[in-house]
Amino acid sequence: MIAAAAVRVRDLDRTPDLAELITSARDGGHEVMLIERPMPDAVSVAAIGRVLDIVAAEGGVAVEDPEGNRIDFEPGQDRILAAARLWRRIALPDTLAIGGFAYRPDRDPRGAWAGFPSLLLRVPALAVLRKRGRTFAVAAAPDAEELLDLAPTAVRAPAARRLEVTPVRNPLAWTAAVETAAARLRGGEAEKVVLAREVVAHGDGVVSAGNVVRGLRTAYPSCFTYLVTGADGTAFAGASPELLVRRTGDHAFAQPMAGSVARGASDAEDELLARDLSLSVKDADEHRVVSQFVVDALRPFSTQVNARGPEVVRFTNIQHLATGVDAALRDPAADALQLAAALHPTPAVGGWPREAADKLIDELEGMERGWYAGAVGWIDGRGDGEFAVALRCGLLWEDGARLYAGVGVMPDSDPARELEETELKLKALLTSLI
Repeated sequence: MIAAAAVRVRDLDRTPDLAELITSARDGGHEVMLIERPMPDAVSVAAIGRVLDIVAAEGGVAVEDPEGNRIDFEPGQDRILAAARLWRRIALPDTLAIGGFAYRPDRDPRGAWAGFPSLLLRVPALAVLRKRGRTFAVAAAPDAEELLDLAPTAVRAPAARRLEVTPVRNPLAWTAAVETAAARLRGGEAEKVVLAREVVAHGDGVVSAGNVVRGLRTAYPSCFTYLVTGADGTAFAGASPELLVRRTGDHAFAQPMAGSVARGASDAEDELLARDLSLSVKDADEHRVVSQFVVDALRPFSTQVNARGPEVVRFTNIQHLATGVDAALRDPAADALQLAAALHPTPAVGGWPREAADKLIDELEGMERGWYAGAVGWIDGRGDGEFAVALRCGLLWEDGARLYAGVGVMPDSDPARELEETELKLKALLTSLI
C-alpha cells in the first residue's frame, strides 16, 4: 500500500508559485490538482502525479495503482463514507490525498463529465503544501522532488482572445422551469430546491487551464481556487466562496452560504444592497434552511455546536449571507471525509428535504451536474482536511468550457431575478477564460 519509508516531508527554502508549478507539470504530461486559498491561516496544496487513487467503483470505492490495477476495495452505498473508511485503513500520518466528488457521488457522471469518476481522492507522487507561511514538499514516490524543477513549456498554441457563449438551454425555458419549481414548492413538494444553468463557451484559440486558474486567483483572492484534471484531457476549475467543512484536530468549522446580491458601484451602494439582502424575507428563509441543516448535521459528531448570526460576506462581484458554524468534536474525532459525508449536499446546492429536492432537480434542471456543486479539497493521514463546495466553476477543454451556476428557488422566487443571479455568477469564470 503506502510504504512509510516512501513518504518524505521537508521544508522548502523557496516558495514556488503553485499555479505555475502545476501548469508546467501539466504541460509536461503529468496529472495535476490544485486547491489554493491565499489567506494567512489557510492551507494550499499543489499535487503532481499519482501513487494511489481512491476512486468510485461499483458497490463502493477502490484503491488503484498508477496503472489502474485494483489493490483494495471498500464496499458501501455512501461512497464518501466508504472512502473515509478506506483512507483510515491505508493512510500514514504524513500522507496526503487531494481530490473531490460529484454532486451525486452515487451516480457515475455522463456525457461531458466522462473523464471524472463520481469520487476521486489521489495520493500524489509530489504534493507541495503552503501552510501558515511555510512551504513543505511531501514526496510519496522515489525521485518525486525532481518534479519541483519542471521547466515551463516554451512554445504554446495561441491563446483564445474571443469567446462565443451559448446557453445549453434557452433562458426562457429555464425561467419557466424555475416558475414550475416555485409553484410545486408552494404546493408542498419541498421547502427549497436549487436549479442550475449550463452555458458553453467556445474560444478562437486555446483556453489554458493554468491561465484560468491564475486569472481566478487574481480576480477572487478570498475564494478557494481549484483545478482537477480529468482522465480525458479535460480540467475542472473554479473559484468557490463556500467552505463545506474544515477539520483541525477536535475542531470543525463550516460556513454555509445562501442568499445573494450583486456588489455596488460604490461603498454606499454596497451597503444599500447588503441591507436589502439582510432584510429580504426570501433570502432569510433560504439561508435559515441551510444554516439549520449544517448545525443539525454536525451535532451527532460534536459535544457542542455554535452558530453565529448570519452576516453579509463580500466577494469581487457578489455578496452572500453566510453563517459560521463551530463544532467541538467528540473523541474520537470524526475526520474530514466523515464530516463531508454528513454535510454533502447542503440545501445551499441541492434543496430541502434532500430527496424531494433531488427529484425536482432530476425533473426540471435538464443537465448533467458532474462535479458542479460537489466538493473539492484534501485530507491528511491524521484526518485533518478541508473541502470547499465546487461552485463558480467550469469544465475546460482545449478551446472551450462548460460553465455552471445555480440559484436557490423558494416558493416566492421571481424567475427573472433568479436568471439575473445566474448571469452574475457565470461572470466569475467567463472573465477568466481569456
